[in-house]
Amino acid sequence: MRRASLRWCVVLAVAIGLAAGAAGWAAVKPKVVVIGFDGADPNLVNYYLQQGKLPRVAAIAQEGAFSPLMPTNPPQTPVSWSTFATGLNPGRTEIFDFLQRREGQYVPDLALATPGKKPLLWGERNGLLLSGLAGLAVGLVLLFVLRLLGVRWLLALAGGVIAAAGLTLGLARPLGALLPAEIPAATNNRQGTPFWTLAAKAGMKVKVTHVPVTFPAEELPAGSQMISGLGVPDMRGRVGTPSYYTSDPQFQLGDNQFSLEPMRLPAKRGAIESSVIGPFNYPFHQYVLDREREKWAKEGLSSADRKEKEKELVSALEARGVVKRIDLPLKLDVTDSALAWEVSGQKGTLKPGEWSDWVVFDFPLNWLVDRLQPLRGMGRFRLIRLEPEIELYLSPINFHPSCHPVAYSWPPDWAKQLSGDIGLFKTIGWTIDTWSYPSGVGGIDLFLEDMWFTVDASTKILEQSFAQNDAEVLVHIFDFTDRAGHMLWHELDEGHPLYDPELAPKYRAAMEATYRRMDELIGRAHDLAGEDALFVVLSDHGFSSFRRQINYNTWLYKNGYLALKGQTRTRSLEQLFDKDVSGVDVFSGIDWSRTKAWAMGLGSVYINLVGREPQGIVMPGQEYEEVVKALQEGLQNEVDPVTGENPVYKVYRRDEIYKGYDPNKIPDLRPANRLNYRVSWQDTLGGLATEVFENNDRVWSGDHCSLEPSFVRGILIVNRKLKVDDPRIIDVAPSILGTLDLKPDAELDGRVIW
Repeated sequence: MRRASLRWCVVLAVAIGLAAGAAGWAAVKPKVVVIGFDGADPNLVNYYLQQGKLPRVAAIAQEGAFSPLMPTNPPQTPVSWSTFATGLNPGRTEIFDFLQRREGQYVPDLALATPGKKPLLWGERNGLLLSGLAGLAVGLVLLFVLRLLGVRWLLALAGGVIAAAGLTLGLARPLGALLPAEIPAATNNRQGTPFWTLAAKAGMKVKVTHVPVTFPAEELPAGSQMISGLGVPDMRGRVGTPSYYTSDPQFQLGDNQFSLEPMRLPAKRGAIESSVIGPFNYPFHQYVLDREREKWAKEGLSSADRKEKEKELVSALEARGVVKRIDLPLKLDVTDSALAWEVSGQKGTLKPGEWSDWVVFDFPLNWLVDRLQPLRGMGRFRLIRLEPEIELYLSPINFHPSCHPVAYSWPPDWAKQLSGDIGLFKTIGWTIDTWSYPSGVGGIDLFLEDMWFTVDASTKILEQSFAQNDAEVLVHIFDFTDRAGHMLWHELDEGHPLYDPELAPKYRAAMEATYRRMDELIGRAHDLAGEDALFVVLSDHGFSSFRRQINYNTWLYKNGYLALKGQTRTRSLEQLFDKDVSGVDVFSGIDWSRTKAWAMGLGSVYINLVGREPQGIVMPGQEYEEVVKALQEGLQNEVDPVTGENPVYKVYRRDEIYKGYDPNKIPDLRPANRLNYRVSWQDTLGGLATEVFENNDRVWSGDHCSLEPSFVRGILIVNRKLKVDDPRIIDVAPSILGTLDLKPDAELDGRVIW
């Protein structure tokens, strides 16, 4: 008995010890907090650190480490953040530029996500099936009623069938018109598995907010949440399109690669009618046209017949009230001191310099969709001035958190729930307006006001994520440091063509405030994360002044590698988003039969290769190698006659910087620029300028996209000691996985660095 009792005591003691050990393990289970600041520059961080203006950064660096962080090649936002998430080089993530060419074509596409469509319910049979269900229900009710009235089974059944058939045929068309056959969809083009996805699949709760290239939002396991970042379009399907209402008949947009929608007002005072430009009506208009065009093509109709049929179809749609784009009437009433507005059932009054609260826009489709899933957006007005002319600004129209035709949050209702807790917030991926100031609208004040408003909302999301206290992996990215770099840099650099010593103090104060706010956010997040968490702060790249631009296509033309047959047409980046509506013909002026190479995107050079390109002329093998070598030597030796510098630091072959890539997608060459130079705006979409080199006289004056990566390193701050002297952004994912004791689902290109 004593031995048995002793044995049970030992067993009990061991069990208690194991339980205590398990509890202790649970208590010290790794927690990871990653706070990103897009474009935070190590030189500015060091400058402000030396002045004692970043105390929280200094304290964490003392606890762990602060180091420059090597970005990807090229050092672009979507490229670096994709590598950050996956631990894969850009050749394997297949995010290597903002733009990519369509495989087998010369037409550019946006690289982050591919828009598409998918069937809704039963597609084109929606009307028939829904009316059939309605008919069946009515037929059964009629059958039941007739039987109650004593009608014989056979007659009652016949009556029910006739009623069901009649109702089915009668309702098929009207019900089919109420529900679309197809709805919008999108595909994230980034390859590889993010570290947070691996953590979620391992049972950890993750919260991911505003990481670029996460649209559409991932379907994460229950308990995990995501708000997508760069890649989420506005309601017009663009990066972001503000509207500018003005009575000035002489107003002209500034030269800007990103578009702003000018809206002319016919008067300066009194009652004025205008409109809010809304989204394209893809499901009920564009997709209907697409389906019919496919049918006409299969039927072999001539081009003239197809155009005539399309004209008839558009007229029929318009007769039913189905418009191509859903605009809303906007009523203004203007006095000498204020402007009153009314739109979508809401009213407000603004004085010069004032912003409205969020205005909710309901874009009507039909009575059924408007009740089941309304197409709802939101934006903010700012009255810039009333004299000498009216200047009224409307921000890009964001999807309302309750409206998600393509999910930008996971679960899809998470955005709505979050807005209920903290208020409305921007859902667009490029959150801060960098379009209006370069276009000559609103000036630096509008930009800064919008930036701080955006930061405040993003801060609330971060604090709410911590308040729930259930995330084991938390990733939150801020982008205001990058946008400030783009807009303010010309007043930090006395050598920039736009530098103005009278304006410089204001801009430098704004940049200092930007980095002080970053320091505050780092400190707040560090406090909320707790002492035991792995705490990582990083940026995807740094910054440089953008004084001069180089036109690669012009260089290729002048050096005999690119030939023309007519005038090339240059579009803005925003117009790429309208390609399904307006078409894209940016390379129509190039003679491909005599072209060996062309440039596209922010520094990608493609060889017109036989077997890969539709009209390739360069043979694989020896000729390809000769062309590549000649381009490398020629570009690296090119001298800017104004400065006497070689603007191209190095021309990288793709084999030098990538591995495991698809040769049909990845560009052949990547020229990397020296400081103060960047690929030109003209080159972005294949345009040709008159000269190879030009001044950059735009307020988009700081950049990084086409530079040598080692010249624009990001930052890494971590509360751990580093075991390497040269950390890279590609090392972050493997290091986090190592901390979490998780294995990747593929061999990674990075290493563990802490």
